[in-house]
Amino acid sequence: MKKTHIFLALLCGVSTLFSQNDTIHWSAGKPLTWNDFKGDVPDTATTDGFAEVKILATSKNAAKYSTSNTYVVTVFDWRNSWIKPKTDSEILLKYYQTIFDIGELYSRKLRKAIAETKLDPYPVTFDEKIKAAQIGQMDRLRQFKKESKNGTFEAAITRWYDNVKAELTELDAFKQVPVKAGK
Repeated sequence: MKKTHIFLALLCGVSTLFSQNDTIHWSAGKPLTWNDFKGDVPDTATTDGFAEVKILATSKNAAKYSTSNTYVVTVFDWRNSWIKPKTDSEILLKYYQTIFDIGELYSRKLRKAIAETKLDPYPVTFDEKIKAAQIGQMDRLRQFKKESKNGTFEAAITRWYDNVKAELTELDAFKQVPVKAGK
């Protein structure tokens, strides 16, 4: 009996180790802080920092679209996001928050596209919808980085931050439903 308890304890410890969560899900109530940037600064870094933001999407059955069998989330990968020492500032944090918000904007656009599939006269596959959202996100990020001069032009960062927040509000109906904790 004692061996069984030890085995179960080890099993739980190992499963916790391998299920470590390296991401932060986007949340309106939890903006980024500098403590979220835990990655190592590369020796070859040419910028003051980097934020890795991804749109993750899955469907239980890609042939059938419904909000009940699809899951779309925006995540910030803290292990691969970093900031050089002594370069953190409020405006640079706003720059990275805008990058995270753009990811959420395209997640909401993807959720909307999935919800509207039944109305689409020319439906495309789930994978094509994901790819379109990711391309839209990359194009928008490229434009933001260019206009903000990679986080150095404060007026552009503030304008983009406000505009993206307004767009997120317009798509509030497609924000991620919070995941309930298990009992």
